[in-house]
Amino acid sequence: MSDMVQRSGSDVLLEAEKISRLYPSSARWRGAVGGRRREARSPPSEERPGAIGEELPDARASTHRGAERGVRAVEEVSLEVRAGETLGLVGESGCGKSTTARLLLGLEVPTSGCVRFRGQDLRFMSQEELRRFRRSVQLVFQDPFGSLNPRQTVGSMLREVLSVHRLATGEAREKRIAELLALVGLSAEAAARYPHEFSGGQRQRIGIARALAPEPEVIVADEPVSALDVSIQAQVLNLLSDLQDQLGLSYLFIAHDLAVVRQVADRVAVMYAGRIVEIAAAAELFERPLHPYTRALLAAVPQPHPRGGEGSWLGEGARRDSARGAVSTGSGPGCPYYERCGQPERDAACNRRLPPLEEREGEHRVRCLKI
Repeated sequence: MSDMVQRSGSDVLLEAEKISRLYPSSARWRGAVGGRRREARSPPSEERPGAIGEELPDARASTHRGAERGVRAVEEVSLEVRAGETLGLVGESGCGKSTTARLLLGLEVPTSGCVRFRGQDLRFMSQEELRRFRRSVQLVFQDPFGSLNPRQTVGSMLREVLSVHRLATGEAREKRIAELLALVGLSAEAAARYPHEFSGGQRQRIGIARALAPEPEVIVADEPVSALDVSIQAQVLNLLSDLQDQLGLSYLFIAHDLAVVRQVADRVAVMYAGRIVEIAAAAELFERPLHPYTRALLAAVPQPHPRGGEGSWLGEGARRDSARGAVSTGSGPGCPYYERCGQPERDAACNRRLPPLEEREGEHRVRCLKI
């Protein structure tokens, strides 16, 4: 969305440093009734997933990923959201993208590692500092239908945000509500209406207005257009781009749709089995992907060819890879992609040692021993 420039450490707004999230086995979803999953009985308080300010047991004693103590949804993820940029986070379903978002938002506490906002660790923030953090980092939900309270008018939802963060009262509050609706392309009359009176695209605009109400610096957008028609997707993406230019916002943009990520992101992080396997500038990653999983991900996207047939997004010099077998749990001591990797260079060493995420060229980092 925004032009990439050389940035210093002071430009980093939201940062994760080697964050992991272990869910104890007793807290996992079990069984199904009528096609819907039900949650197991809550574990004892000392094992229950916590909130900010509540200390969690250290799970680093587990022998490796997927140990009997529980399931690691995210493992040693390090990334940063810089001022004015859009960081795309991609990967297949279940790889840990949304869990990473919840950790960055402070909705869950990492089992190990830390999240920092403007250099300050969330674990050591006071209640007032946490209030300011939550105002500065907001979320746009995937589902524009389920994320809005059907019993509240649009105006009531926005008033609630402004009241919680003590930003405006009385006449000033009503004026601010009208401004927020205008920002997302809705009329002031929309404040008196209920969610069911709007289309899907309009509901997502309301969700964006609610995220903008506390005047955030960072917005975490978790699949914000996946539930919308293609034509409406373009409108919402254009709106997000305009808002970024107008308000100087930073985005963590989570998506499955690589076409969307290619359009909006400045940098892209690729996630597999709870780990970041590659991160680079968007143009470079789509032109020259290095990790075999990234290549397989891009090669799987059909791209219409002007002379008929289909091609792919891989650059002319990029090697075509395909993923083999089922999605790996990454439970072994080595590379989490080992079982599916189609590289001819793959050998037993890949399954014994976990590759580090290393820089190859500039800011292009990749997790592979054979690159």
